Amino acid sequence: MQRSTNKRQREEIIRRQSGPRKQRMKRARRKRRILIAVLCLLILAPVAAVGMFYQFHPVFLKNDVIVQELKEAFHPEKNIRYVLGGSPSQVVVEGKVDTSRVGDYPVKYKFRGQQRKATVQVRDTKAPELMVRSYTTDLAEKLKPEFFVKEVKDASEVSVKFEKEEIFTKAGTYDINIQAEDEAGNSTVKTAQVTLKKDESAPQIEGAEDVTILQGKSLDFLAGITVKDDMDPAPVLDVDYKQVDLNAPGTYTAVYMAKDRSGNENRLERKIVVKKNEELNQKIVYLTFDDGPSENTGKILDILKEYNVKATFFVTGNNQKYDKLMKRAHDEGHAIGLHTYSHDYKEVYASEKAYFEDLKKISDLVEKVTGEKSYIIRFPGGSSNTVSAEYTKGLMTLLTKKVQEKGYQYFDWNCDSTDASGNNVPVEQLIKNATSCSSQHINILMHDTDAKDTTVKALPKIIKYYREKGYTFKAITVDSYTAHHGVNN
Repeated sequence: MQRSTNKRQREEIIRRQSGPRKQRMKRARRKRRILIAVLCLLILAPVAAVGMFYQFHPVFLKNDVIVQELKEAFHPEKNIRYVLGGSPSQVVVEGKVDTSRVGDYPVKYKFRGQQRKATVQVRDTKAPELMVRSYTTDLAEKLKPEFFVKEVKDASEVSVKFEKEEIFTKAGTYDINIQAEDEAGNSTVKTAQVTLKKDESAPQIEGAEDVTILQGKSLDFLAGITVKDDMDPAPVLDVDYKQVDLNAPGTYTAVYMAKDRSGNENRLERKIVVKKNEELNQKIVYLTFDDGPSENTGKILDILKEYNVKATFFVTGNNQKYDKLMKRAHDEGHAIGLHTYSHDYKEVYASEKAYFEDLKKISDLVEKVTGEKSYIIRFPGGSSNTVSAEYTKGLMTLLTKKVQEKGYQYFDWNCDSTDASGNNVPVEQLIKNATSCSSQHINILMHDTDAKDTTVKALPKIIKYYREKGYTFKAITVDSYTAHHGVNN
């Protein structure tokens, strides 16, 4: 019995002693596991960190969002802070950035198969550069901010306005603020000065000299008239010519009245003398011959002399060996007109300057041969020609006005013999065409060249036909019927 009790006591003692030991062992094992984990972390973490860095962040940027000024050069490399394992020059930047337009543009910085993304925001952040100037005017002019702008620069469109609307009612010098604002809302304000004066001077009318005109002719009452004012750049001009009758001989007065914006007025009277026009009620044929002189000129002159009629020769400088026949035509009372020196469309219609240089050459030649300056013109192809448009757009519109401003008159035709359609056109065909017209004033187009033999042969019957119809034949003067065509260029 005693032995059993002792055994139980020993087992109890062992049990009590083994519990703390097991706990100690358990804690020890846990500590070992933690230590091993920590050692693993210490060993593996740097390797993993370096691997992750190389995988996601090889390029360090200053900013992921880059603000780029509108219309200034974009330099993507300036946004690189540093490159791990390389240099900024090795980084490839992809993405198109249009610095001329406001917008957001994605770009990629690529290095060793990895990339960093950024956004370039193109913006206009700079205020306009504005230079102003002083402005002097009268009290009547409505001021506009543009008057005070000497120069304005900006990457985008700029509008200008007064920072504050001012109303000035007295003469003097005042400060005025001009504001320039761009499309992005950036603005600059500068102060300019405006000097306002009281305008008491009337406009001056120039170019309204007295004029003499033939009965039945038209007159542009504003042609050559200018109005000048010391303050108003566009004074108003009115003309009262209700009492002028261009169809009745007599002396008339046209009244010119100019007024500036300040209310100052000027009045000028212009004398208009209308001379009796002996040709006005006559039936007249103007025989005209282009492109001479030629070997046929003498034959034409013989026929004109036989029938006692006058004609007009529009000459060139291309056949000067026959210039003695030009002199004969002039001496026998025929008119010598200017048909250009070269008659080369490409050369003559190259420009306004080219035309007038050519015109001077033929004018000088005619004056040298005949002793008299000619002021009558026929354009190659007529004023209605469209060939000139191939060389200079709008040239005929310009030339038809300029020649008259220089004192010349140009003449087209209202009856065509059609001898320009080819050489040796049948005589009967030429007669039929040239006698098919019935206007009161008939200007017949014919040609005077070596090849126009049938024109010479047709001429007598053309003269006889119109003479039997009661027509008279006259040479052209600057006051003759013009038969102007419609201008097509």
